[in-house]
This record gives sequence, C-alpha cells and structure tokens, in this order.
Amino acid sequence: MHYYKGGKGGRPSTIGAWIRGHPFTFIVPLGLFSSKKVDKGTLLLAEMMEIPKEGRALDVGCGYGVLGIVMAKMNPSLDVIMTDVNPKAVEAAKKNVELNSVKATVLLGDLYEAVDGLGIKDFATIVSNPPLSAGREVVQKIIEGAAERLAPGGVLQMVFAQGGEWAEGLMRSIFSEVDRKKKKGYVVLKAYL
Repeated sequence: MHYYKGGKGGRPSTIGAWIRGHPFTFIVPLGLFSSKKVDKGTLLLAEMMEIPKEGRALDVGCGYGVLGIVMAKMNPSLDVIMTDVNPKAVEAAKKNVELNSVKATVLLGDLYEAVDGLGIKDFATIVSNPPLSAGREVVQKIIEGAAERLAPGGVLQMVFAQGGEWAEGLMRSIFSEVDRKKKKGYVVLKAYL
C-alpha cells in the first residue's frame, strides 16, 4: 500500500491509499480514528470484503467512509449506505463520497438506528471495523442486529485486531456459516445468513 498525506496544525489531514488497485483520497478531521493514514484493519477488510453484485450494502460505524466508498467505487450499481454516531465522521464521510466521485448515502445514527428509522432492511452485506474502545456490547449489537437486517444469503463482514474469538463464537451461534481468515495480526470474519 502506498500512502500520501498532508495537513498541518488544526486542519484536517488529506490521506490516500491504493485499495483493490485504485487510488482513494480521504479528508480526515483531526481526532477521528486513524487520522494519519488508513488503519491496517480497515485496509485489510477493504481488500478482502465480498462486494455484492446488486442490492444494498451497509457500512456500520463508517468513520470517514473507507469501506463504503470502496464498495461504491468497485460496484457503482450498489445502493451503499454508511452510518456513524459521530457527527464529525458523518460530515467527513459525506465529503469523501464527493471527493472519490462515488454514490453513497451517509446517515447520522447509532449502529442501525438511522436505517431502522427509514425502514431499510434486506442488505446484501453489512461491513464494520468496530473500534476496540467500543467494547463487546457494541460488537454484539452489530452481530445480532445484522442477522435481522441481512437479506437471505447476505453476509456480515468484520475485522478484529483482537477479541475475534468470542465474536466468531457469537456469529457461529447465529449464522449458518462463518469464514475466518487471519492475516497480519488481524482476523476477518464473514458470517453468511
């Protein structure tokens, strides 16, 4: 991966990454997770995630929008929705959607709150790189909530730096199949409905 970055003082950083053979640029306000470069877990999931051929995709806890933007770039016909509880992240993700010339909807809300408010379900995929600081309760809500919101045959895709074992166990108790890939100290879990 090649990164380029900029921004000084209190200004947002402008960072970039090559993902799936394409250049991406992101404006990142200081104070947001991974504000100097795209973190390794997000990069890994972005490279390994299955991108549906059609339907809706949801990036839960999108931060400044890497996963959702990559999906939208790789398949412009997807209906990509991104949500985050942090207004600063939502604002940045909206700017990054424009900056990367993709089509995606960015909504403010805690986990599934924003899409539930619109009555949206039947996602072909739900992706998330949950912050470790969020704790188990939040991760559990993402996993359990995904099962209720995925279309038949849909897939929940998550990446963990640590603690993936209990999340995998929870996924196996809910989903019909779970695929586990370990790489560079991270675990990517794909749970199929």
